[in-house]
Amino acid sequence: MVFKSKDHLKASVQDFSVRHARREYRVVESNPKLWKVCCKWDVETGCNWMLRGIFKSNMRLFKITRYAGPHTCLMNEISVDHGNLGKSMIATHLMGMVREDPTFAIKNVRQTIKDKFGFEIPYHKAWQALKAAREQIYGTWESSVQKLPRYMSALQKWNPGTVVEWYHLDTDRPGLHMLNYVFWAFRPCIQGFRYCRNVISVDGTHLYTRYKHKLLVAVTLDANNQVLPLAFARG
Repeated sequence: MVFKSKDHLKASVQDFSVRHARREYRVVESNPKLWKVCCKWDVETGCNWMLRGIFKSNMRLFKITRYAGPHTCLMNEISVDHGNLGKSMIATHLMGMVREDPTFAIKNVRQTIKDKFGFEIPYHKAWQALKAAREQIYGTWESSVQKLPRYMSALQKWNPGTVVEWYHLDTDRPGLHMLNYVFWAFRPCIQGFRYCRNVISVDGTHLYTRYKHKLLVAVTLDANNQVLPLAFARG
């Protein structure tokens, strides 16, 4: 049996072990051209299950060159968690659901995996898998911040008169600055303020990440007592 890459081989063995064998394995040896695994409980139970895959340069593929199975360990089937059911595998199965519902909750992750694989994964694993799925779809917080300059440039290009102000903090590395906050206001909002009450309120919400960011908005009331957003800031 051949596989297009080492990752493909690993994913296939992982899927087989979780779905069908319902047994755990451990990696014995791994390098760019070799991947060898055996039963996780080989010492305790004498189970001889093992698999070895080698990269075949003439084929440019990974090939299983040795296999001993099935598992002979007399362990009861795992029902609580599976050591090889990792966050990446779980995230792959969550992608469609997270895409349809960005607010997909951790309790739904745990129930989905229980229904799909029959395992009750712990809270922390569900959280890590959900985080990985969201990052694959929407990117990381770091990558989102890196896109801010282009996003603000687009706002100014397609909304002439938009004001954008940046405030950065110096670091100990020359030429490298850290974003502290960015402020922006659309021209129609700026012009509309002259027809509103001369009172500004500032409201905000926490962005629940490890960086503890905040999103602020300055608002006022127009002559019809309707809320008009004046400016925004991310800090």
